[in-house]
Amino acid sequence: MIRPLHRFAQPTLALLLTTGVFASMATTALAQYVPPDRGLPGRREGGGTRGGCALTQPTLTALIPSQNFGATVQEHPTFFWYVPQTNATTAEFVLMDGNQTVYETTIALPKTPGILRLSLPTDGTVPPLMIGKDYQWYFSIICNADDRSGDLLTRGWVQRQALTPDLAAKLAQVPVAERSTVYAEAGIWYDAIATLADLRQQPGSIGAQNQLLHDRWSNLLESVGLEAFADQPFIAESPSP
Repeated sequence: MIRPLHRFAQPTLALLLTTGVFASMATTALAQYVPPDRGLPGRREGGGTRGGCALTQPTLTALIPSQNFGATVQEHPTFFWYVPQTNATTAEFVLMDGNQTVYETTIALPKTPGILRLSLPTDGTVPPLMIGKDYQWYFSIICNADDRSGDLLTRGWVQRQALTPDLAAKLAQVPVAERSTVYAEAGIWYDAIATLADLRQQPGSIGAQNQLLHDRWSNLLESVGLEAFADQPFIAESPSP
């Protein structure tokens, strides 16, 4: 069963302006991700040893930097992929700590292409990520459940970092819509993209405000070479069969 997108209370434009969510978006620099000086082996674009999935182009793509590594300050971060239209019906996400599986789930794929988001559960079933530890994740479209060698596979890394007093102060001093820029400039990829995704999925972000958020979203993706996916819709979050 595919879970619907988060439902948010629809704020009024006056409330958004009062709280500063959009008040200074037009004058503040757009988010430019500054990658840390490291990279790890991974696969941003989906690939497999054999075919078996009928799908449209572009292919399955993880929304991560080209270094295949991203940081977070969250105990349970959120991950994003572009999922093409395909005849496959199921995908799988696995998070590993070395050789140990931390979290594993199967996902019912939507019928339409777009950006899928998946958050680690906060219900106690998944322990918080440990600060300073590298975790590897795998996201696969299952083309043939009887022969997984043909899976369309992406893989990358996430590391939880401590929220420093300096970063916490900067986040507290800016409106919500500008926090993605603070995260991006600090090299905290997963939180930069999740912050913007949350705002873009709010029903209240319409009209001119939606265009400003779109510009920020486009700029962030362009900074890591993923501008081709800026106009893709969000399709689901953490759906399970």
